[in-house]
Amino acid sequence: MATGKRSMWLTLVAMTLANSMILVDQTAVPLATPDVVNGLGAPIDLAPWLLTANILPLAAFMVFGGRLGDLLGLRRVFLTGAVVFLVSTALAGAAQDIAWMIAARGTQGIGAALMMPTALAIVSTVFPDQRRGSALGILAGASAFFAALGPVLGGLLTSVDWRLVFLINVPLAVLTIVLTLRATPALAPSGARRPMDYPGVISFAIGIAAVVFGLSQGEPQGWLSADTVIPLAIGLVTLVLFGVIETRVKVPLLDFRLFRHLNFLAANISQVLAGMIELGLGFLLPFYLLLVIGVAPEVAGLALIPGTIPIILAGPLAGKVFDRVGGRIPLVTGFLVLSLSGVALAIGAADATILALVPGLLLQGLGLGIVLTVNDPTGLTAVPDRDQGQAAGMINTAEQLGGALGIAALSALELGYYFNNLFDRLAAQGSGHPTAAQFDKVRDFILEAEQRGFNNVKESHVVQFAHDDLIHAHIDAFQLTFVSTAAIALLGAVVCFLLVRRTSRVSEGPVFGRRSRWVYANPGGAPAVTRHPPPDEPDRPPEDVNDPPAPDTT
Repeated sequence: MATGKRSMWLTLVAMTLANSMILVDQTAVPLATPDVVNGLGAPIDLAPWLLTANILPLAAFMVFGGRLGDLLGLRRVFLTGAVVFLVSTALAGAAQDIAWMIAARGTQGIGAALMMPTALAIVSTVFPDQRRGSALGILAGASAFFAALGPVLGGLLTSVDWRLVFLINVPLAVLTIVLTLRATPALAPSGARRPMDYPGVISFAIGIAAVVFGLSQGEPQGWLSADTVIPLAIGLVTLVLFGVIETRVKVPLLDFRLFRHLNFLAANISQVLAGMIELGLGFLLPFYLLLVIGVAPEVAGLALIPGTIPIILAGPLAGKVFDRVGGRIPLVTGFLVLSLSGVALAIGAADATILALVPGLLLQGLGLGIVLTVNDPTGLTAVPDRDQGQAAGMINTAEQLGGALGIAALSALELGYYFNNLFDRLAAQGSGHPTAAQFDKVRDFILEAEQRGFNNVKESHVVQFAHDDLIHAHIDAFQLTFVSTAAIALLGAVVCFLLVRRTSRVSEGPVFGRRSRWVYANPGGAPAVTRHPPPDEPDRPPEDVNDPPAPDTT
């Protein structure tokens, strides 16, 4: 659409601020959590809810937020979410007890769910085709940079006052709202005549929330416990029900035919895998610094800066490369760099020094900068303009789902291997399995070390006896975890190599059906945009993914 150059770039600044606030909030809070719990006088068992209460509504309602933007107008829905996020963030910073804090984190997640997909769709809409890839690349690259910066800010701000971790976003949210009101056009609804699919909204929200909650319970409660199995079962059954509903309603919340655009399909798979690495390691790396190297939280945050610098450098360059050659080459390259970063981190972890981690952190920042920058335009430029909101919602949901899966799976891997390794080491010394009292003393020490750093906590006699074993068991477990992220990244490279092309490939016939044929469409004004009919169907109007599929004559 026609938008002044100044307004376009101010809009990009506003949308980048919005996404950055949300992602910084997610990655900064884990380092502040022990101080928040202590400051509010809450039991440590409630600490995970500071993250879970925010992720559940965020993951559950992002597709709904994107579809709502299509129906009511992208700017209107974005501003509504921004106001909800602003008020909730201020309330979180002013919380007087843990119930207040958890409630504020939940409404904060709802506001973020309205902001993230609409921010992406707004940028995709206001920028012309020839600049869309670069603009989306800047948005994704800058957001990834600030997400990586979250632990740095979390450590520094927590050393002053944990409330600042939340309150710092208040003026940024105000600035975002002001810039949006001044620069972003009204953006009339693209689907005003299409009703909302409320059964789909409810079933998708319950399904995604149950799966994310179940994953969050796996490590603390046990993967075979009722607290884990029941939510996962409810989530999976409800998501199957959601799939049935979406195939039968006239106007679905999520049109599965969007996944016929293979670049869009690849972008969602890629986002899950990248989210596993980004948020999974974003959660675990600070604990390596606190529990193995033993530094204080503020130092742990500063130590992660090398992982942020390559992101801000790689983002704009990756966006320009996308505009020239499409998404396949940069995505495959980015995932291969991410795989190398996992290997480098595993090698560096053995040295137990900050300097030894720097090569892996630099490679991780470079890989994430490329993948997260290119992934959004690869997916969004492959779908019709009228479905930008729901497409953006699905891509963002994929990242959050990947993040929840990454945090749960990588944490379970690290802790499971750590305890087995620790018990084996103690047994080799003739100590046998620790008693319940000894285990509680070590657990209390670890919980305090997570707040202050291993070297800043007074060791009991039991901890002194097992000191070296505690450190080396953690090193081995983190090395295995880092190697696992390398394998995840390799899978991402394979997926992108097989699915992504500069021109969008559209599968006709049933989605994921056995009988389908590939149509290689001519490129539109930007890579991966399907705007022209295939050569053998010259009279067919430009494709709309919501039109009935052409009959399969093969």
